[in-house]
Amino acid sequence: MLPSDAICVERAAVKFLLSPASDGAHAPDYFPVSNGSGTLSMGLCCAFAAASGSSGVALRATNPGVGRWLGPHADGRGRAVQIADLTVDVAVVGGGPAGYVMAALLGRSEHSVALVDPKPEGAWPNNYGSWREEWEALAASLQMPELLDCVSTNWAVTDCFFGGSFDTPDDERLRLDRAYLKVDRLRLKALLREKHAATGVQLLEGYAPAAAIAPNLFDGGLLVVDATGFESKLTVRESPAAGGLWKELAPGYQIAYGMCVDVAGDKLAPYDASAMTLFDYRTDHLVGSDLLADAEERPSFVYVMPSGEGGCDGCGASAFFEETSLVGRGERRLEFETLKQRLIKRLAFHGITYGEASVREEEYCYIPMGGQLPDRTQRVVPIGGAANTVHPATGYQLCRMLASSTGVAAALSAELSKGDGFDPDAAAAAAHASLWPASNRLQRDFAVFGGEFLGSQPVEILRGFFGAFFALEQPVWGGFLAGWPGLPGNENHATWLARVRFGITIALKFPPKVAATFVAYLAAFTAAYGPLILKSIFTPVFEIGVGPPPPDPGLRARRQRARDVYVTGDAAAKREAVEMLRSGRAGGTPRGEPSPQVELLEEEEAREEEALAA
Repeated sequence: MLPSDAICVERAAVKFLLSPASDGAHAPDYFPVSNGSGTLSMGLCCAFAAASGSSGVALRATNPGVGRWLGPHADGRGRAVQIADLTVDVAVVGGGPAGYVMAALLGRSEHSVALVDPKPEGAWPNNYGSWREEWEALAASLQMPELLDCVSTNWAVTDCFFGGSFDTPDDERLRLDRAYLKVDRLRLKALLREKHAATGVQLLEGYAPAAAIAPNLFDGGLLVVDATGFESKLTVRESPAAGGLWKELAPGYQIAYGMCVDVAGDKLAPYDASAMTLFDYRTDHLVGSDLLADAEERPSFVYVMPSGEGGCDGCGASAFFEETSLVGRGERRLEFETLKQRLIKRLAFHGITYGEASVREEEYCYIPMGGQLPDRTQRVVPIGGAANTVHPATGYQLCRMLASSTGVAAALSAELSKGDGFDPDAAAAAAHASLWPASNRLQRDFAVFGGEFLGSQPVEILRGFFGAFFALEQPVWGGFLAGWPGLPGNENHATWLARVRFGITIALKFPPKVAATFVAYLAAFTAAYGPLILKSIFTPVFEIGVGPPPPDPGLRARRQRARDVYVTGDAAAKREAVEMLRSGRAGGTPRGEPSPQVELLEEEEAREEEALAA
């Protein structure tokens, strides 16, 4: 049982009660919150602590003027007591780009905000890339021209290699006349910290090891923005039936292994040092290898970000290489070790050499894609990965998150500005409506089908598909890759008629084998999951009442059994990344940077080991 000692959670306010462990490094046993009437509120308890009450949260204010630890005391019975609190309009939970941007936007609108970040001084682990055109559009829509300074590398053109199928030579380069950039993640975080300081956002170092969260129970009008990422424990997902599906369609996973190295001499060929290589789907480097058959059936591509002069004697250039599985699930989900071996063989085949001492920024990328959208009836407001804004067919996430943030912030700000008329349920409903109106959902359904198709195909079909895709007009293919209102080219996919036009145009460019495979998969997908894609492209027909059959009465039970995938994700993939990271540290090789979900697993295991040792 949770203790009854408590503080109030007032309407539109958050009061944090803290009780760190004696060494100030671990979470307290309890994080009690009450509604002021003597009954236990599940508001902040559910937001930051396990439903059992066996774990909680430790917070430390890191902004100037707040200063000190807000703990540690107990009442002699081992229960937390209040020693300090902080009252704000909105609690933004999560220390990634989504949380930082939302806090900055709400702070700019003169709302009091607390941003809870478990590692406020840490660097964001992922490398982010963007089309230059999209980044410039976001700088304008967010009214943050400083975003244009948060760029580490620019490339005027982008290259692709799809050789090896449909009479395309292995060495044929497809050059896209579109500029690409690498986001300077350190500068971006620093910029947003500056925005926070200017508007009084309170940055709190927070630790929330909740094992089971019930996010839908709030007594006192608490407004929480969930920016904790893809596998959030705070956000409830809607049922498959609510999403227009006949049965569960679980997330797929983009898995990638990457590293930054200093290339010996000037040998970067076949990759152009002045271009960003977006896709290299060739498998010629594996001919004669026992890895070839698997690479043809479970494809991966490398993308290459050259970044100027290397940092060692004799180095010609520094470059980031990442071997990537676009999306996979179950047996089609690739392993990190497999991707690493493919990358090593690819670079060796092309004569690209580097010193082991130069290997840095090892990245174990893990991105859930697709899956069910958030339940629109909950009071928690998700953003970024928690809101499933990741592109379900490509894995692009940063620009889509930024584009969606302005609407969510505006919706929340409008409700918060009502003063005594503020209704937290209305605020959450407005935010959900901004994120996923019917138009966005229909467009996403189209992309979900695309992701399912791409994740099920061998490399031959993917080469033919992408060859046709990039033969479209640039605003059309660019709009699909963006896929969010406000981003360039989205008008080419935002309506059912635009999607029909896109589908017909690309189908006419497919090689016959790709076209036949696509049509067969469309039929199989529809038979298995319902007319999701048909509703997306023939929307007027379904709006007059033609739709899926009634929900399966056994759906609720199956949904409950499948629910863990949205919290635990692909545990085997994360476990492999943790083991490879630990092996690298023990062997003295460069330490890699895990994706946030992998890092959480590693931290949870470390805490369990400490508890057992104690």
